[in-house]
Amino acid sequence: MEILRVFASEYPFYVISGLLIFLGIGLFILKRNLLVAILALEVVFNGINLLFVTASHYFGDPKGKMIVLLTLAIAAGSFAIGLILVVNYYRLTKTLSMEKLTLLGEKDEE
Repeated sequence: MEILRVFASEYPFYVISGLLIFLGIGLFILKRNLLVAILALEVVFNGINLLFVTASHYFGDPKGKMIVLLTLAIAAGSFAIGLILVVNYYRLTKTLSMEKLTLLGEKDEE
C-alpha cells in the first residue's frame, strides 16, 4: 500500500510531463513558424526533463537529476544557436515561415 501512496503523489508529474511532450510535438507539427518550432522543441525537452526528475525522485537515484542538468545546459546552447539561425533566416527572407526554408540552397533563375 505504501508504493501506491508514493506513486499517487508523483502521478500528476508524470501526467504533466506527458502533456508537455505531446503539446510540444503537436506545436512542432502544426505550426509553420520557425520561432514557434524552436520553442516547441524546448517544451518537449522540458517535458522529458520533468519525466527524468520525477522518475529519479521515485527510484531514489540521483543520476536522473544529473542527466537533467546536462540536458538543460545542452538545450540552452542549442536554443541559442537555433535563435541565431532564425534571426539570420529572417534577415534573408523577411519572414519566419518554413515554406521558403527548402529554397535556401537554390539560386533564382532569371
